[in-house]
Amino acid sequence: MKKAIVTGATGFIGSVLVRKLLQENVEVLALGRKPQENIDSDRSALLSGAWYLQIDMCDIQSLPARAKEIGWYSGDSCVFYNLAWGGRINLSDLDVEAQLRNVDWADKAIRAAKMLGCSTFIHSGTMEEAFTAEYLDLDFHDENKYNRHVIYSVSKMISKNIIKLASRRENIKVIFAKNSHVMGPNDNKDSFLQVTLQKLISGDELIFSEGNQIFDVISVNDCAVAYVLVGQKGKHGCDYWIGSGHPRRLREYVEIMASMYNSGQPLQFGKLPYNDIALTQEDFSIEAIFRDTGFQPVQTYEDTVKELYNWLMKVAKA
Repeated sequence: MKKAIVTGATGFIGSVLVRKLLQENVEVLALGRKPQENIDSDRSALLSGAWYLQIDMCDIQSLPARAKEIGWYSGDSCVFYNLAWGGRINLSDLDVEAQLRNVDWADKAIRAAKMLGCSTFIHSGTMEEAFTAEYLDLDFHDENKYNRHVIYSVSKMISKNIIKLASRRENIKVIFAKNSHVMGPNDNKDSFLQVTLQKLISGDELIFSEGNQIFDVISVNDCAVAYVLVGQKGKHGCDYWIGSGHPRRLREYVEIMASMYNSGQPLQFGKLPYNDIALTQEDFSIEAIFRDTGFQPVQTYEDTVKELYNWLMKVAKA
């Protein structure tokens, strides 16, 4: 891989991926819908050294012409990373029309990748697919489980199948990757663990479910390294899980975080109901990505929490 194109490059994972690619001496064309001057300063710094092109995914079919206009050419060793995804309001909202638009954009993206001469197309999925695959098989006469991400993840699953078909049509190598919960600084999503850390900082009440469901957390740095390795060594048609390799009960993540930043508030496990699918240790296996690419996470959960804590404190003081 000598060059790479990254959609969603101004996002939480995308911006770190761009930085990791640049550190591997890969020439990067970073794509984002925001004008460059409106990108968050921390994320903008991560993009320094990359080419940047403002383009909305609804116009992704114009990428070959737009890239030519700015003098960027892919060559014959370019990997296209498709990380961009959006809902009407939130990334994983329940708006079916907004979620399904992403399927069309993914198809147009792989067409653009082929026209640009890219050798490989990598499509990013979501850990919610593992929940949804089982969720869809439930008998709703007997089960009342609920997952607010289900429309998002179903659309991700549809896009994967569309891309599989497109890879045959376009004769391009395709790889899929989905990651465990990604944690790190400069994340503006209201994820459970980040909200919990904010509550520890502010001294708010800490009320949870039993927290016995298996979960997995990976640092954004390790996640980005994994995507780089997939681009370098991943095999056509494979669907890799990117994770820590050490999943554990969700409550253990909370307990570690609380031991690091004790607010004095008790951890009230069992006060809230849990009515979602429960995954197993095997669901979070990183055996395939280790076998094919040699990926091994290096950052501990504790160090990842420290990075997030320091960033939250910086934001609070700004």
